[in-house]
Amino acid sequence: MQHPILFTGHMIDNAKREQPRFPQDKEKPVTDEMMKQLSEVFATTKNSLIGIASGACGGDIIFHELCERAGIPSEIFLPLPIEEFKKESVSFAGTDWEARFHRLIKKLPVHLLPAEKSNSSVNVWAATNEWMIESAQKINSNEMTLLALWDGKGGDGEGGTEHMINMAKKKGAKINIIRINEI
Repeated sequence: MQHPILFTGHMIDNAKREQPRFPQDKEKPVTDEMMKQLSEVFATTKNSLIGIASGACGGDIIFHELCERAGIPSEIFLPLPIEEFKKESVSFAGTDWEARFHRLIKKLPVHLLPAEKSNSSVNVWAATNEWMIESAQKINSNEMTLLALWDGKGGDGEGGTEHMINMAKKKGAKINIIRINEI
């Protein structure tokens, strides 16, 4: 049986962001802390791990890259078609992030939000959080871990990091929070 490890977290800041949350210069220390946390989960579970996250620039891409480095299979869950998602959640951070995104989507399983979970009355970001948790529960309904890169504040909109943390708590997930504002 596998132990799902979900990831949620902040994107690299857009240059226009007024209140910095994940500035580019924090990438290395954030990556180091995420690897430490991932290694701790790996060391404390008897089951093999499987990573589940979206694919945005910043935390999501770093998570998938670290899973790859650690030999943990991971899967990408996108709320929008690939090119639309890239435009919305990757491209603003620059061509390096776009290249990293493209490398991952060519290598890893990519799942697009099913039509029945996406309609005009549903926030696709929130629906994707729910879908990732449901997918993790199908893998193992008794245990899952959520690794979250979070500043402890409310998000920029519905379906962000705080939303995922609250949902995972309700489902009984073990929550590991990396406080980005303390890095």
